[in-house]
Amino acid sequence: MFNVGDHVVYPYHGAGTIRNIEVKEVLGKKLSYFVLYFPLNDVTLMLPEDRISSSGLRKVIEETQLDELIHALQNGIQTKNENPKQYSRENENLLKTGSIIDAAHVIANLSLKEYERTNGLHIQDRKNLDKAKQLIVSELILANDMTEDEAYAFIDKNVQVSQGA
Repeated sequence: MFNVGDHVVYPYHGAGTIRNIEVKEVLGKKLSYFVLYFPLNDVTLMLPEDRISSSGLRKVIEETQLDELIHALQNGIQTKNENPKQYSRENENLLKTGSIIDAAHVIANLSLKEYERTNGLHIQDRKNLDKAKQLIVSELILANDMTEDEAYAFIDKNVQVSQGA
């Protein structure tokens, strides 16, 4: 299970830290809540303990998993959708999983798409690309003691390799 001080990832919110576990009385019932703080967004939220397993909350990646992250940033995944709305929806669904590898696939795919297009990405694709980068940056900061700038540079360096730069 999780403890106070653990660095965790909450799907679509990014990486944060468990600051506290509080007991609250709600409708005459005592419930435990995990108090999560997300420093990159400066957001605090309370997650009921009985919803932890279904929430997708997980610990941040370990340094040993960086090679897998780099591979995902360089390779992406094949998408089947040519329809821009469906393509955007697929990327949004990948981001909602909370998986750093899925976020890396979104970055790889959209970076390649942006590189190949002469007029840039559609607005929804740009939003998904920014969100994916933000999710990975938040996790790299907590998991690997990187600064925000170092984390963005890490992403850019590894994505450029897949574009032949």
